[in-house]
Amino acid sequence: MKTSNHHLLLGTLAAAATVSCGTTEKTPDTRQPNIILILADDLGYSDLGAYGSEIHTPHLDRLALEGLRLREFYNNSISAPTRASLITGQYQHKAGVGYFANDLGLPAYQGYINRQSLTLAEVLQTAGYSTLMSGKWHVNNRDESYPWQRGFDRSFHADNGSYFDQGDYNGGDKRPYRLDGKDYPLEAGSYYVTDVITDKAIQFIEEEKGKDRPFFLYLAYTAPHWPLHAKEDDIAKYRGQYDAGWDQLRAQRLEKQKKLGITPPQFTPSAKNEDIPDWERLAYDQKREWSKKMEVFAAMTDCLDQGVGRLLASLKEQRIDDNTLIVFISDNGAPAEDLVRWFHGAVRNTGPLGTIGSYESQSKNWSYASNTPFRDFKDYLYEGGISSPFIAWFPRKIKGGGIARGTGHIIDIAPTLYELAGATYPAEYADTAVFALPGKSLLPVLFGKRDTVERGEPLFWERAGNRAVRFGKWKLTSHYPAYAWELYDIDADRGETDNIAAQHHDVVSRLSTLYFKWAKETGVVDFHTIEDREPPSMKEFRKSKIQEPVKAMFSF
Repeated sequence: MKTSNHHLLLGTLAAAATVSCGTTEKTPDTRQPNIILILADDLGYSDLGAYGSEIHTPHLDRLALEGLRLREFYNNSISAPTRASLITGQYQHKAGVGYFANDLGLPAYQGYINRQSLTLAEVLQTAGYSTLMSGKWHVNNRDESYPWQRGFDRSFHADNGSYFDQGDYNGGDKRPYRLDGKDYPLEAGSYYVTDVITDKAIQFIEEEKGKDRPFFLYLAYTAPHWPLHAKEDDIAKYRGQYDAGWDQLRAQRLEKQKKLGITPPQFTPSAKNEDIPDWERLAYDQKREWSKKMEVFAAMTDCLDQGVGRLLASLKEQRIDDNTLIVFISDNGAPAEDLVRWFHGAVRNTGPLGTIGSYESQSKNWSYASNTPFRDFKDYLYEGGISSPFIAWFPRKIKGGGIARGTGHIIDIAPTLYELAGATYPAEYADTAVFALPGKSLLPVLFGKRDTVERGEPLFWERAGNRAVRFGKWKLTSHYPAYAWELYDIDADRGETDNIAAQHHDVVSRLSTLYFKWAKETGVVDFHTIEDREPPSMKEFRKSKIQEPVKAMFSF
């Protein structure tokens, strides 16, 4: 990183903690490292300070300053498919979660992780790791494949819903939290779930003290996914901060990204979606209502960062911080969902925005800024839907302040962690043949030996009929139901502003052929053939297109 960039980010941080020594007899070079994998939910590419945001995220920014950031790291554009790939190292269809956490009647679309796809916990257990999980799981349909069924020694399970009670998306039905597979009820209004997820993670780690074995923690926050709920003290920090609107916020974030070195100086950002209004055309009352939404979203992200700070403090107190790898990513881009306009309004709105009685979302208007500088949103396969911030921190192993291109994917996390842990990925597990891993280890990039992942083959995506291929500088994509291929030169145009498919028929032909070969091998089917199997609520939402010229999926 250039010196000026270093000072820009350093100015937002507290003083870095002193690295402490381990307490075991093994030397730092021979100890198996502890591993913490942190996943945010619906966090946009630019929503951290280290990626251009104004939101107060000093702890994650510290990890970025002392570790490595990637400019290009990809997810699967939506929650359950991303989590299936992350947890198993498989493409989502291969793992059984090709569409969502719903059973559409085919093996690749059953909605939960199959037995041929091993979880991170199952493999790391064989290498002597304690396996811990706190937060959102979301790859368990038909009560199969919960964390306690798939290799985790300890787990606190809390999928999305209200942050202040256990009501779900349908307006109050109970979705019980579970501790090690048993119901774990909490009194409504007495907690904030982001804090509980952090509390349980720290509890599990502290219980490992003295056991002389490494641990793997999967810390999967539900924040900052809607509904927009936050603690009043956190919201108060952002009063008035978003009164200038989303147009100015996106411009400010892009400028900061360029100064940080996250985005090239000559980057051409994508154009604003036609249905996002100019901020200055809104009435005063509309501006106040919209600015409050972003205030709450910022508070939710701030609270997540506070949890990371408490986790870091616990590691330091136990003197294990120097032997711990932390990886931070997001499951998809910021969302287009608008709970007020869609589905006949929010399911329950009986209190002020941000409180237990409210149930709203930031919608694409603010997500346009969250996904700066990219195009579109969660569930789409443009860069705004599949691009994630990526931070890796490992004292004395990863050089501080680095920014690499990366071009990594969530299927690369599993082989990375297995290589680091010295775990052998088996060909058979519990008398079942296991799928081979398609990803590549990120360690050469993390340890500064390479700038990008050398895989020699494309990356592929399919989500509810949307399709994409990334190979070198080329990205081929199409969006359901049109199926017309678009081609972009990502090296020159990551904003995806210039479709050059007509000028490169040979590239389109070659990449589309590779896509159809991958789709056949992975179990992908034409979405037309299974569209009628969608759950009624999701089908209604996808087809309603209320004030929405482009398809947007309702997601959880």
